[in-house]
Amino acid sequence: MDVVNHRIDALWHKHTSNYSQGKTIKPRFIVMHYTTGWSAENNLAWLLGRAGGSGNTESSAHILVGRDGKAWQICPFNRRAWHAGPSRLGTVADLNSHAIGIELLNPGWLKPDGHGGWVDYHGNRRSTRQLQSDGGYLLARNSRVGSGELAWPLYTDAQLDTSRQICLAIARAYPIHEIVTHEEVDTRGWKTDPGPAFPLDSFRSLVDDYGRESAQPRYKVSASRLNLRGGPATSYELVDPPGQLQQGTLVEALRHEGDWAYVQVVREGSRAQAGATVTGWVHSAYLQRQW
Repeated sequence: MDVVNHRIDALWHKHTSNYSQGKTIKPRFIVMHYTTGWSAENNLAWLLGRAGGSGNTESSAHILVGRDGKAWQICPFNRRAWHAGPSRLGTVADLNSHAIGIELLNPGWLKPDGHGGWVDYHGNRRSTRQLQSDGGYLLARNSRVGSGELAWPLYTDAQLDTSRQICLAIARAYPIHEIVTHEEVDTRGWKTDPGPAFPLDSFRSLVDDYGRESAQPRYKVSASRLNLRGGPATSYELVDPPGQLQQGTLVEALRHEGDWAYVQVVREGSRAQAGATVTGWVHSAYLQRQW
């Protein structure tokens, strides 16, 4: 599975009508979602918008992955689909302009219906037996929904395997910094996808060996000049050269100790770091996270 001209040909279906026409993006993140639905056919039509015959004019994604492992691409990866809504990750706002959105067919949480069964976000009811026969579920709480225990249907092995292949193909084609959840980047405080049934850590590890520019968080220096020291305290001598880092210098944080960060300079101003590697300790209060 490979990305060619911003498409995975084997998965290409048709173009959603819900995207920002005339606007291209340079993907740096992958945002994982669930559909809050049970039917691949219905969810595909919804995400396609008018192109799928639905009345949806507000949301879409780049990829939909069904429970049987079949997937559909409905937006080129360099086009701005509408999947993340109001969102922020560190200093990066509007994830739609920076991220590829992958929707996995899954209803999301179900609340107890008071009669021994469960009811989903849209009011559809399922018995415990139905949830078990559909692949099982786990019980977990989420304060964004309420204080009670919720049922979260499991993703299928086929669905996760296809999703992993897609993420790997994307990470080989673009400088993906991180795989994140919609819940993590949502600024409205009510999104919960893809939920606790999704194996997030295993997906995040996929990008380490491919497109991700760095496995470490990156920061910009916010102070006009920031002392670079030989240890995590003001008693340590400055690392000379350079002694101080200029405002805007991009660094990787290799580790933290209290209020101090051990960093490696990646770029000074607009120039990538060349020659000998520059490392040292800086006070983390003057670092602004980029991703």
